[in-house]
Amino acid sequence: MKNRNLRFLVTIFIVRLTTAFMKLIGLKASHFPGQLAKRLCPDFLSQIEKPETIIGITGTNGKTTISNLVADMADHYGLDFAHNAYGSNIEEGIITTLIEAGTFFGRRRKNLAFLEIDERLTRVIFPEISPDYLIVSNLFRESYLRNAHAEFIYGVLKENIPAKTKLILNADDMLSYNLAEGHESVSFSIARLAGEPQFTRNLIRDVVLCPSCHQPLEDDFIRYHHIGHAHCKNCGWQNGPANYQLLSLQKQEDPESEISANEMPAADSMVISSRGWKSGSTEQIFPFSGENMLDLYNSLAAITLYSELGYSPASIAGALAEVTIGKSRKEIVKIGPHTLYRMLAKGKNPIAVTRVLDAIMKRPGDKYIVLLVDTSVKEMSPEDNVAWIFDADLDLLAADDVKQIVVAGMRSEDIRLALLFAGVGEDKIVCCRDKEKSADLLRLPDKESTIAILYELYSESISRKIVKNLQTRLDGK
Repeated sequence: MKNRNLRFLVTIFIVRLTTAFMKLIGLKASHFPGQLAKRLCPDFLSQIEKPETIIGITGTNGKTTISNLVADMADHYGLDFAHNAYGSNIEEGIITTLIEAGTFFGRRRKNLAFLEIDERLTRVIFPEISPDYLIVSNLFRESYLRNAHAEFIYGVLKENIPAKTKLILNADDMLSYNLAEGHESVSFSIARLAGEPQFTRNLIRDVVLCPSCHQPLEDDFIRYHHIGHAHCKNCGWQNGPANYQLLSLQKQEDPESEISANEMPAADSMVISSRGWKSGSTEQIFPFSGENMLDLYNSLAAITLYSELGYSPASIAGALAEVTIGKSRKEIVKIGPHTLYRMLAKGKNPIAVTRVLDAIMKRPGDKYIVLLVDTSVKEMSPEDNVAWIFDADLDLLAADDVKQIVVAGMRSEDIRLALLFAGVGEDKIVCCRDKEKSADLLRLPDKESTIAILYELYSESISRKIVKNLQTRLDGK
């Protein structure tokens, strides 16, 4: 941390007054205070005093869910911490979080921080903030505009992660697992669960060559995309073994039976093996309240972190039992016989959309889908290019149990075309440009069904209105 100069002190005083005024008039001070601080004092982040222990969370998909999960567990433990839960994961949002976590003039007030960090902007943030621990959830291609090449993002992280940072890595990710080289690290993994096929093929597969010698890999198990296990006959590279491995899913009332991957919502506990537990045997049981594979990975990342921080398995299990996985990104509502899912499916991100579709399609029974995944709102812009949607595995929606798909947004006809190319029946698809009217076009099922509203970030408020609309209509039937 640099010595604090007069410019810094004047800046934080102005920012404090501005933030107080924003709150007075009912505005959320998420990242604007950070924007103002950076504009008035460009090296503000280097001068503000940081918490003693910083836990960073980054990666393409899942970082927000993991960040909120580990913070909720910290609440259970009664820890006093800073967290950019309602701010931004870029530099300005992190500045805002540190301002709120410090004294009036920027001295340390909290000794712990959980910081979600945009993976591309780690090159800006890490020179000023050195996390003690860094969770990397995974690395995939994402927006064509920012990080369409997964190995580019890998290179950004590899070049900028501080030497002292201990890494917590997903051993099933054939790309980010290699960040362990040159760092103290631990990893987590999910074994092939009951009912999982040995190989799943998706449109996108970013790792087909050995990360070490660039010769073709031989697959051992592919869960999806480049998540799984492979080895190189040429140089001997392989991903894993992991320090923490989820072995199976169970029901507490019947611990002898193993829940299959396709019946995951029925599971309420998971068996995890590790030699790193601070007490007890190598296999420990933890509660599970999730719905899909992403929930498993996010839970496992949180468990690994707290084990490395010195918490016992029993303590971690107690904390997990008190929190909800992904509550900021997923809402589940029961309306009569129907289950209504409102889930974030990040726009411009074909893998995020594929993973959410895959989770929905594993639900039993008929399905009615509302897609709000283009990033247009009231009008189109050059950023609304929807070429990415053709990389998503939309053929999942060609299944017979998908009864209707409502596509809404200014680019709805483009997405309809992608659905047709993927083999979805034309009679199932309904389009409208106004996202708020999409619920009116949904045929309400007569028998027990799953209704899924998949929204991108800018359509979050609209998705909530659609839920209320559907609740009103279904309650009136």
